[in-house]
Amino acid sequence: MPSTDRLVRLSLLALGACVALAIACYEVPEVRGYYSCLEDAECGDGGFVCDDGVCCREREDPLCIGRVLDGGTCLDGGTPTTFFEDLDEDGFGNLTRPLYRCSPPLSVPTVTNSDDCNDNPVAGGRLFFPDAPEQCDGLDNSCDGVIDEGLDGGLYYRDQDNDGFGDPKQQGTFCQKPVGWADNAQDCLANNGAVHPGALEVCNGLDDDCNLQTDDIPELNQPCAVPGRLGVCAEGRRACVSGKDTCRQLVNPAPSDTCNAKDDDCDGTTDERPDCGGPTRFFADPSVVVGARHLNSALNGVVGGCLKDNTAYANASPADTVSGDVWSGSDQYSHVFWAERDGGTWDLSRPQTTLKLWVTFTSSGGTFSNPDGGLNRWASHNQPVVLLCGPGGFLRLVRPGSLLTSAGTVNITEGIPLPPPDGGAWVIGANSTSDVQGVLRQVKRVEVLVQPAATSTTGTPVGFRADFHPDFGLP
Repeated sequence: MPSTDRLVRLSLLALGACVALAIACYEVPEVRGYYSCLEDAECGDGGFVCDDGVCCREREDPLCIGRVLDGGTCLDGGTPTTFFEDLDEDGFGNLTRPLYRCSPPLSVPTVTNSDDCNDNPVAGGRLFFPDAPEQCDGLDNSCDGVIDEGLDGGLYYRDQDNDGFGDPKQQGTFCQKPVGWADNAQDCLANNGAVHPGALEVCNGLDDDCNLQTDDIPELNQPCAVPGRLGVCAEGRRACVSGKDTCRQLVNPAPSDTCNAKDDDCDGTTDERPDCGGPTRFFADPSVVVGARHLNSALNGVVGGCLKDNTAYANASPADTVSGDVWSGSDQYSHVFWAERDGGTWDLSRPQTTLKLWVTFTSSGGTFSNPDGGLNRWASHNQPVVLLCGPGGFLRLVRPGSLLTSAGTVNITEGIPLPPPDGGAWVIGANSTSDVQGVLRQVKRVEVLVQPAATSTTGTPVGFRADFHPDFGLP
């Protein structure tokens, strides 16, 4: 083989060995520096992210120094800070462009305040910041909400509806009148061009002419009759409702009639019973609830109030009963029966109203100490006592001279005028509410109070029975 060929082959062999050795010994250099990026995808694998315009890693070199870690803390354990972009670099940040960082960003100018009102450098942002001098440009250079203040000019008012009248709530001082502003503050509805001084007043619920009166046309508030309504509900006044001349109803139906010559509940009937005058017959009226109590006290007919719900007195034994129209009880102390309206009250103030106390009392025993020689079946005070009860107080009605005597059976047929007249058989007793008419206008309940004698001749409790007549009521 020629010497030249041998030399070439030896040279190629040596070169191949060197290349192989170089490849075997090559080590990929470790990336430790920063390089720019726009998004995470440009940073490749290995835990790199794009943060503040450079590729970095949260916990390995190259570190993302300003990045907020999961959990809201910084790499050094500190608390992040909110920075705001300051693109016009006037020292005041843009509230709408916050950056939550552990150190000031390097890719964009920032500050830690958000007081700028124009951070756009292209739109003259450097002329807008707190306490900046006003430029007479119709803009708020000083970021205080007032345009061109402090400059020579006049006071103007916002005219957003372009009717030539300004809104007194929106004013500004300008070196020249801006578009959409007026030199007066006479508008009363800033967003409606048809409402202003001198405008025609129409029925629309607005003060069209700004004279502080709404819909002040001559026909308003005149009396009228509400169509389809009865009684007091037919009383109305003319009014503008949704742009229409309407007869507006003044009152709603009352839950019940009162004795005032008016149809208060608007059902076509005036002063109807039982609302006015009470029920003709208590036991025949389904709205009347009856009941009775045996009290643990001997009141002797003198009370400071009504007794049905009076918790000052406990119930005594045996309990009273009411079966049909018969009230029964026994033993000493006071007993009270009541007839009560189930919901609402009765107005008993109508002239010539009379309570018919028609009832037959039967006593089962007594003592021998009665002055007339007969059995003493009842306590010696005047009884029965009638109580009229309501939210306005109570009246205690008493008949001088007891109706319950020593006879075994006593038939009572008393007509009690309400209120009792001077010199009548019945009187308003002590402790009654002074406003008699006020009580009579709202009577919730009629109570009848009796008290048997203490003990019978046989040592057993005195029993009684009260049979109410069908006409017991308010005819």
